[in-house]
Parts: sequence; structure tokens; C-alpha cells
Amino acid sequence: MLNSFEKIKVPQKREQLIKNVLNKLPKIQGISPKDREIRRVILMINELEKYKNFLSELSSTMSSLHIFYTTLMEIESKRSKEEIKGCINSTLRLIDNSIRILSRYRYAIANSKDPKEANLLMREAFGRFSSILRRKAKCLDELIDLVEKMKKAESIDPNLPTIVIAGPPNAGKSTLVGRISTAKPEVAYYPFTTKEVHVGHILGPFNEPMVQVIDTPGILDRPMSERNEIEKKAINAIMNLNGIIVYLFDVSKSSMYSIEEQLDIFNELRGLNKIVIPVINKIDDKDEELYKQLVEQLSKFNTKYFEISAENGINVRDLLAYLLNIFNINIMSS
Repeated sequence: MLNSFEKIKVPQKREQLIKNVLNKLPKIQGISPKDREIRRVILMINELEKYKNFLSELSSTMSSLHIFYTTLMEIESKRSKEEIKGCINSTLRLIDNSIRILSRYRYAIANSKDPKEANLLMREAFGRFSSILRRKAKCLDELIDLVEKMKKAESIDPNLPTIVIAGPPNAGKSTLVGRISTAKPEVAYYPFTTKEVHVGHILGPFNEPMVQVIDTPGILDRPMSERNEIEKKAINAIMNLNGIIVYLFDVSKSSMYSIEEQLDIFNELRGLNKIVIPVINKIDDKDEELYKQLVEQLSKFNTKYFEISAENGINVRDLLAYLLNIFNINIMSS
């Protein structure tokens, strides 16, 4: 499934467009002075039509977006969907009005008395064209920036069985995703290495995507209102993709977060009415006190948990078999 924004053709931003049109105007000629000035106005109209097509295509794309992409769009733009739609509609009205104004200039040039008047009218038309874009179409550049960001978002298929790997920063999420899927995320020993949602796949016998595995940025133990953009992208994947959540606990000697903090996040995710599988990671470098505290607390949940080392592959195959079995997929046959 393609990212719905990939097909949208993004136009130039306003200042770049004005500069390019200004550079093209002297190069446009015609069979007569009037024809030349009309062609120049037509250039301006055609450029506005490109903006109109862009806005119409964006509006159409937004009308059929999956909630994951809708929420990601809101995070990237810091605007609600309704605010973005309002921005699109107001800019479309402005562009339509601008095209009508330029069309009147085109008609006036066709009926002008002499070449001097025709050129003056064309200059007035360019002045209106550039003034409207500069003073009244600020929203346009924001929408262009938004689409450019959304084009870079990973392609996620909401209908494919999904495993979302979640947990605090530096818990080993990217390492696990890289071990069980086709994804090759950046792995580093500092928090918030993962700043975007990344996608890998578990492939079937014919190399077909069988399950998608989502690598999410780290989440801190704090209210949603205090979470940053990176954390909100993780929460978006967890909440809005229909799949299993694998929550990684870090019990290593270098763990940056207390068991209490990690359990707070775990309990928050359990409250979302989704399947959440607790997984203790880095057992080959465990802090015995952290490990003891966590096992004691997990035993109270009366739920199955796994102990793994994503880095060295310890018990990872057992975890993967368990996850795939939830989707009725036999790992031995795939």
C-alpha cells in the first residue's frame, strides 16, 4: 500500500514561483504585442491552476485517509484536520478569485488601444498576481511543507497484520525490529535514536509481506499534554494501527528508567484495550535488582511475558512464533 501523499505533485512555494515567473516573462514572445502580453498573463493563470490542482488533490486525499495518517498529519502540522481543511478551502477561494482577476486583465489586454497600454496592463496583472500570493496566501507554503513531510512518511497498510514495538527510549526496540523483520533501523546507545515511525515486514514463502512490524520512537512516563512530537508519533501508531503491541522493558545495568516509570507506560498502553505483550529485554546484561522488581510486578498481571536479548537473539524466535500464532501464522512454514 502506497503512502497516499506520494502521488500528490507539489508545486513551488510562493516566492520561488514569483521569481521564476518574473524571469520567464521577458522570454515570452507572440505574433503581436497584444498576443505577447496575453501569453504572459496566461503563464500566471497556468501557475495558479497548478496551485489549484495541488489543493484539490490534497483535499481529495484527506477525505479518504486512514486515522493513522490523519493523526500524523495533525502532529506534523500542529493543526487539526478541520483547520487544515479550512486552510485549503480559503486558499482555493483565493486562487479562484485571482484567476478571475487575471482573466479580466487578459480580456482588457485583448481590447487595449496600443502596445504600451497592453504592456502596462500586463505589468498590473503581475503586480496583482504577486501581491495576492505574498499577502494573502501564506497558508499555501504551510500546506506545501506539510505534504513534503507526509510524502516521507512510511507506507503502512492498515489491513495487514501488525506488530507494534513500543517502550521507553533505548529499550532495544529498533534492534528487535531489525532482527525479526526486513527493516534496518538506526541503532545507537542513546535515547530517542528513533524519531519517526519505521516499518519492516515479515515475509512469506514467496517473499510477500505477511506481517508488518512497526518501530516506534521511545515514550516517556508523563502526561500526553507534555509529550513531544516524537512521542506523539509513537502513541499514534500504538492507538491507531490495529495490531499487537510488544512492550519492551529494559532491565539492563545501563537502564535509564526505573521499573516504576516503565510500568506506568505499560499500564497506560494496557488501558487502550489492545493486546499488549510484555517483554523483558537485555536479559544477558540484566541488573538483578531491576529484574527482580519487574518479575515481581509482572506476576501480578497474570499474563504471559517473555525474556529476551534482542541484540544477541536470545529467545527471540520463541517470541516471534508466539506473536505469529496470534495471527494464525505458522513460523515454521514461512
